[in-house]
Amino acid sequence: MNRLERLKKLVFEMDNRACFIERERILNRLAIELQDYQGTDKYALILSKLLSEASTPIVPEDYFAGRVVEALPDEGMQAPSLLLNSLGHLSPDYERILKLGFRGILADIKETAQKSEDAEKKSFAENMEIVVLAIRDYACRYATEAEKMGCSEMAKALRCVPYEPAYDFYSALQGIWLVHMIASCYVGSRDYAFGLFDQYMSPYYEQALAEGKTEEELTELLAGFFIKTNEICGTCTHNYQQKPVLCQASKQYVNLGGEKPNAFSVVCLKAAEKNCMAQPELVVRLKPDADEAFTKRVFSSLEILTDKMNVYNYDLIVKSLEKRGVAEEVAKDFTYSACCTFDLHYHNPRGEYYVPTMQIFSEVLHRREYASVEEILAEFTQALSKDMQNRHSVQDIPLMRQTMVLDGILLTDSAKECLYGYDKDRAYCVNNLFLSGVATIGDSLMVLDRLVFCEKRYTYAEFMKILSENYEGHETLRAEILNMERFGNDSEADRYVTMAGNAMADAVDQLEKRPNEYNIPGFYSLERDNSWCAEIGATPDGRLAGTPFSENQSPTYGADKKGITALLKSISKIPFSRAVGGGLNLTFSQAASKENLEALILSYFKLGGLHVGISVIDRDTLKAAMVNPEKYKSLTVRLYGFSEYFVSLPEWQQLAVLNRTAYEQ
Repeated sequence: MNRLERLKKLVFEMDNRACFIERERILNRLAIELQDYQGTDKYALILSKLLSEASTPIVPEDYFAGRVVEALPDEGMQAPSLLLNSLGHLSPDYERILKLGFRGILADIKETAQKSEDAEKKSFAENMEIVVLAIRDYACRYATEAEKMGCSEMAKALRCVPYEPAYDFYSALQGIWLVHMIASCYVGSRDYAFGLFDQYMSPYYEQALAEGKTEEELTELLAGFFIKTNEICGTCTHNYQQKPVLCQASKQYVNLGGEKPNAFSVVCLKAAEKNCMAQPELVVRLKPDADEAFTKRVFSSLEILTDKMNVYNYDLIVKSLEKRGVAEEVAKDFTYSACCTFDLHYHNPRGEYYVPTMQIFSEVLHRREYASVEEILAEFTQALSKDMQNRHSVQDIPLMRQTMVLDGILLTDSAKECLYGYDKDRAYCVNNLFLSGVATIGDSLMVLDRLVFCEKRYTYAEFMKILSENYEGHETLRAEILNMERFGNDSEADRYVTMAGNAMADAVDQLEKRPNEYNIPGFYSLERDNSWCAEIGATPDGRLAGTPFSENQSPTYGADKKGITALLKSISKIPFSRAVGGGLNLTFSQAASKENLEALILSYFKLGGLHVGISVIDRDTLKAAMVNPEKYKSLTVRLYGFSEYFVSLPEWQQLAVLNRTAYEQ
């Protein structure tokens, strides 16, 4: 077993019941010691004390230093502690961190604060200095441990990064990892991402080649870095058997491609193939004509990585953002930082709100009698907009500002202005507004239009009564509805989903907002199609009360019957030019060839498709894994916008994966 395989093995030996025990013990003690302390530097001091006491473990398999001691929580311990935490969900400006080091960034912050009369900006600078010096000292203690272990390159890097600028390929990766680990595990939050990784790491890669390193050596080193991302949350899932840590089930996203893919972009793909674990999730921002060789290499990797990779339509997203008023140079730097969720790279922490779209649609249907689908949609749009206006606003909570002491130095716009990540005056406030059930809503409108408004077989009130009775006594009608050609077959039925999607986007566009605020719609449900379904009564598309509705951008399970080409043509009719969030799971019953993947996805993008994630489902293997999970620990499947270990999922979700329509090539 080689070094990479041994490092992987350590991940599968992790106990998902364990917490970061040193963090919890230290913070539980500090909660008592500092309970009466009200200084504005309280949370910076807490992080400083935490890092000064945390141990610095290194194992022989480590390519890079930075791991957290784990153990089961002590008896009576509340784990994880919320004394120190962040909202996370952001992409640090690693390019700036690598070029300037925290020392250089801190110097800029202090200069800004000195020029200001604002006491809060001065406090911000003081807090950042406490945090930066704590990280510097922690890295130096790690360097001492590396020297004891005989890891000279590791020790040299840790004496420098992330306090000073990175000086080569290895030191750059070491600096990134230490920051990522501290943010995720010690501060504690989910979904810190690696941003435009291939762009800012390319110069260090080229330098390493010029110094005599081989591509093979650097690919292995990067694979070792990628494997480390799996240590953040082990093999647990976000909604089942949750690990008692704040970064529980965090998703680690690496963005590649765009207008200028480079040689290192390909190395990232190769390293991901060597890793081939659930983390990190690769996000390819595909501009097919940017580099033909890179485009072909993407599909070679997708053939291998399948569920561990996302592909996005770069040109569509940039055009959509520019229409929303985002400056071209910022729009081109868009990234995704987990769960198919959009952000503007390091310019913002992402805000997100899962709109109870299906609940609102169901409530609107039963408000009054309508004379047309258009009437329903008009009222649905207003109800959606009202809900979002009332329940979603940019967060500006004083305590949250104080606890986000590390994030302030990771986001360039925040650091330059001495602002915390969620201060309302920051340059870009991005709100992801997730709208679910678009296929269920579209199919419901189609049925109402046909049976009530056109054929007039039922009055509106009669049909609503049938829904209230959950189709009881109307089984023949329900069978007829389920046999109708619904969304997913490239048919007339698709226009209703287009109408529903536009109504949802209209609701978002009607929201009041500040000039620096960007409301981004996304057709995305995560697991809400299952977890919310108990709240929703029967719907006109034949769905029974309490049963799942359609997932993300997909048709209702089993509705798509005319093959994958018809499916993609249907989905491309969703108004993605107005909504750059969310994802599509495309499922195959057997391994898909790179040639077929390339033809399908490029054709889909030309039609206006937004995103594709691939799953390959061998139902016999999945069923065997449900019976003997210990034999299938490394088996991954695609959920929503990321990869999960199948045996770690709850049974209902395993069955949901099994029930997906799986296409043959």
